[in-house]
Amino acid sequence: MNIGIILDGVLTNLEQFQFDYGSKFYFEQEMQLKNPRGCTVQEIYHRHGNYARKGVRGKTFWEMYSKYYLSRIPPRPFASEVILKLHEHGHKIFLLCTRTYALHSLSEEEIIRLTKLWLIEHGIYFDFLIFSDIINVDLMKKYQISLLLDHHPESIFEISFHLPVVCFHAKYNEGCKADNIYRVYSWYDFYEKMDVIEEQEFVSQR
Repeated sequence: MNIGIILDGVLTNLEQFQFDYGSKFYFEQEMQLKNPRGCTVQEIYHRHGNYARKGVRGKTFWEMYSKYYLSRIPPRPFASEVILKLHEHGHKIFLLCTRTYALHSLSEEEIIRLTKLWLIEHGIYFDFLIFSDIINVDLMKKYQISLLLDHHPESIFEISFHLPVVCFHAKYNEGCKADNIYRVYSWYDFYEKMDVIEEQEFVSQR
């Protein structure tokens, strides 16, 4: 099976990072957390990161924390261990990365360099590393991905009409519920449910 894994939000706990570091950043801007079910810092804190006191443009949240996030934030516990088990069971691992210059204010080359170093440092196995501006059905078809591990509501809903999607739990994706969506709360929770997913996938293809 070709397994697609979204890097941010699945390999990392992006939600918790935005709460932890975003609350500090926006507190210093005299702002408060307004929407704990938001998917981005802009949604969570209701203002764009360009906001600064006294009308003076300061650094955005991601300008402040991009390099730290890309190089220092660890993966979720046991991610590398479970991915290696999947590889040993014969699955191909496609890491899908939507990190863009527009978000992180770093050059494309620097984003790719930091991402690869991070994967090596944390022993994350993969067969293919794919950078893409968007995660959609066409991308799944291009790489013949038959199972996707995702966190973002829009792509989860769209892709679940075509193939099973494992939804890594977050407040912002609590509404993602359908027959083809499997909610998990950790990497070993996902691994335990793989037998059920594979069995249902086998039945659906008969």
